[in-house]
Amino acid sequence: MEKYINYISGICLLCVLCASCKGEYDDWAQPQHNAQQQPANVQVSVDVTAPAAVIDIEALGENTDVQVFTPNQVTSNVEVKYVVTLSDDKGNSQDFDTDANGFINRSALEETIVKFFGKKQEERSMNAVLTALYEQNGSIMKVVSAPFVVRVLPAVPDLNYWIYGKQNNRDGENKTLPLIPITKVVQTVTTYFSGSLDTKLFSDDSFGEVPFGASAGTNVKALSGEFKDGGGYICPSSSGWYKLTFNFATYQFSFERLANQSPTEYASISVGGKDMTQVKTYNDGWKSHCWYLLDVTLAESTPTFTASDQTNWPGKAVTSGTYDVYFNDITGESLFIKH
Repeated sequence: MEKYINYISGICLLCVLCASCKGEYDDWAQPQHNAQQQPANVQVSVDVTAPAAVIDIEALGENTDVQVFTPNQVTSNVEVKYVVTLSDDKGNSQDFDTDANGFINRSALEETIVKFFGKKQEERSMNAVLTALYEQNGSIMKVVSAPFVVRVLPAVPDLNYWIYGKQNNRDGENKTLPLIPITKVVQTVTTYFSGSLDTKLFSDDSFGEVPFGASAGTNVKALSGEFKDGGGYICPSSSGWYKLTFNFATYQFSFERLANQSPTEYASISVGGKDMTQVKTYNDGWKSHCWYLLDVTLAESTPTFTASDQTNWPGKAVTSGTYDVYFNDITGESLFIKH
């Protein structure tokens, strides 16, 4: 009898093994997983508050993300994608991926501000909404917050700017006459202005294309005023030697007439033992007093500018590398742009 039971047990075990070979018990080794079920009662909330203060991009330092809202209650019991939409009053809009805490990419925000408003550094207000997107029964559902307003003060663009006019023989192809940065916001050039409406300003990223110029009317002949992208020509009310200053925080320009209207002329200027070129003007009767030397290799040092009569001016400390160098022999100001 015991042999008979063992025989029957062996047959049953063999059947089980055969069934496994056929795949009927594969789920032992590869257990099945049921798709995650949504809760019967989906709950998504997008209650937010706009930042109380203006978002100062310059003050963010090296941070790469910007918080554009504060969550009061941004929660869900399902998987959600959050999108914040910023728009201006002209119908332009831009979507940004965000999270429940309201952070978006800083570079993308700065690009959008330029697209909406231009590069002027002034407070900008944008309309905003937060949208939560989720899937339910094969359809994309959304919950939208109440509108709020985001205020941003852009950073000053880190650009070089270039004079275009009789001062550089109206050369819109070669970068020879830059503004000298006093600060990141305030930049100047000192040279002769003929009193005719012929001076504009190019930036690095729009050189030879869209200039900065007078914002009031087509052209402005005055000692001060406002400038803007694509504006008109500017010039002082009378000819002479002037210091022209641009403020990129307020977008104001001003001409300051020099007390000395007969600056010393030099036959040559050199830096690091290499001769510089004086910027050619529209009229050979007057000199620009602005010099440049392109693609020069400098060792780590503080280069000295030396005139033909051995007058010397100290430059700025540089690290080793290749530079475009600019110098003004009236003010002694210099600019080194590293490649």
